[in-house]
Amino acid sequence: MATAEEVMKQLQEKLANTFRDLPAIIGEEAVAFTQENFDAQGWQGDSFEPWQKRLNPNAWGQKDDPTRAILIKTSKLRRSIRVSRIVEDAVYIQAGGADIPYARAHNEGFSGTVNQNVGEHLRKGKKGETIKVSAFKRTIQQNIPKRKFIGGQLESSQLRSRIKNTILQELKKTL
Repeated sequence: MATAEEVMKQLQEKLANTFRDLPAIIGEEAVAFTQENFDAQGWQGDSFEPWQKRLNPNAWGQKDDPTRAILIKTSKLRRSIRVSRIVEDAVYIQAGGADIPYARAHNEGFSGTVNQNVGEHLRKGKKGETIKVSAFKRTIQQNIPKRKFIGGQLESSQLRSRIKNTILQELKKTL
């Protein structure tokens, strides 16, 4: 039969392991919450804020599927969401990277001037003839509406509640 001291030591070890693993578990919960914002097509903060619909891309002669979800074409942005850093008292979630520079613009919104480099390409003329277009640079005015998908627990009571419930479940498993 184990003594009270042995039981307390085992309990301390279990709790220490739980507290050591907890930041990673919380991080995965935050990533799942962010992924669910893509499913819900809006930010689930203190109240639900649906994302603004896309403008009609057919106005520029492009083909688009009107049933396609907002912010999803290749799903690169959604797949880029991950835990980037865990420190003693904080977990950082990141979206984007070098190959997805538009993540911040979509999350926070952007309005300003952008310089574009257009590469050499071929296009069809009005009569079906192929026309070679030389490379050129252009400046455009861009206005991307804010479509928040990632944020902290201070911005979302739902995320705060999920983190609290996750912590309680992990502690109950330990005890």
